[in-house]
Amino acid sequence: MNEEIKLKLSQFLDIIKSQFDDIIGYHSYTIEAEVKAIKKYKNFYYIDLVEIEDGKIVDSARSNIFNSTIMTSFLKDINISDIQDLVGKKLLLTVKPTFHKTYNFSINILKIYSEFYVWWLEKQKQEDIEELKDLDIFYLNHSTEIWEPSFHIAVISWEKSEWLRDFQTILHDSWFHFKLTIFPSLVHWEKASFEVLKQLLKIESQVADGKKFNAVAIVRWGWWSEWMNWTNDRRLCEAVCNSRLPIISAVWHTVDQSILDMVSRYDCKTPSEAAQLLIEIYEEYKEDIETEYEYIVGSIQDTLKRYSLELEWFWKDIPYHISKKVQIYKKELEGFIVDKKIKYHIQILSQSLENTFKNIEYNNPKKILWKWYSLVLDKHWKVINKLELEESYQLVTDTVLYKIKVLKKSKR
Repeated sequence: MNEEIKLKLSQFLDIIKSQFDDIIGYHSYTIEAEVKAIKKYKNFYYIDLVEIEDGKIVDSARSNIFNSTIMTSFLKDINISDIQDLVGKKLLLTVKPTFHKTYNFSINILKIYSEFYVWWLEKQKQEDIEELKDLDIFYLNHSTEIWEPSFHIAVISWEKSEWLRDFQTILHDSWFHFKLTIFPSLVHWEKASFEVLKQLLKIESQVADGKKFNAVAIVRWGWWSEWMNWTNDRRLCEAVCNSRLPIISAVWHTVDQSILDMVSRYDCKTPSEAAQLLIEIYEEYKEDIETEYEYIVGSIQDTLKRYSLELEWFWKDIPYHISKKVQIYKKELEGFIVDKKIKYHIQILSQSLENTFKNIEYNNPKKILWKWYSLVLDKHWKVINKLELEESYQLVTDTVLYKIKVLKKSKR
């Protein structure tokens, strides 16, 4: 056995610490890393930092903040109260590597750059917007409409929210009988994106089972920018894009427009504005109905006048005993209650409109797509039956729009 220098553990660690301090221990470095986990103990912060490539962790390290003002100052600059909101976010840090004989290697954080954090959030937002556009779904929800006025709205919100009560009160005080089904969800902080998404998927599931909703309103309140981060969540915004129902975004913000606002069918600044929007939509329905009503009344009155004139003409040319009977008929006609006549015509027209709507709804192209069929559209968005070589088309399914091109004919 070769002669070896025998050291105690403490002596060995002293050598490592001395070498470590001489080489890198007295220098500070600026690094970029993602937060995997973070916790606070007393006034100290412990952060697990990672580097991720292609969704996989390639490196990790433990870091500490022993000066609590570093973290409190950073949180104040970016308007965040809950440190758990930093999980999954990238940070730019000034650090100093340390080697302790008891705790071994760790990283001591000396500064966190708030400017980098804000820039990274905006960069991530723009990348998500471009990806949604590349998938051709960014404006998909914009094509949805609030159809016939059944006034049933699904509302995703915190049940005890003051602004939810305002939303309900404005609709209740209108001329219309709105029916609201509340899907309770956390609507603050980063975790809100998961809960709102869960409730949106629940609504979609109920619609697939035959439940009738006219639209979905996502209602929240708050003035501070840190409450806006969850509205840029990629998974939530993608679900909004693919929703069969019109989405009303009413999440209360002042300047920045979130991805949720951009992809929703209606973008409202406040819940009160969203309520007023719904009322205005149904006011238009009401005006259309009143116009049809006036048309029906006018038609009935014109018909009544024409029949009266015709009877007057016949009365002059027929024998007295017949004219006497005509006078009786004329008197009965004049005494006919117009309201009953109008009601009858309205019933006939309503039944006709209902049958027409059922036929439209039954032949709705979206229902065909829901049955696993697809449509091929030309560049003018018209349905075609014959494909031409070297031509580009759109292939529309239930949830996705593909771009296709015919390259060659099949040999079969």
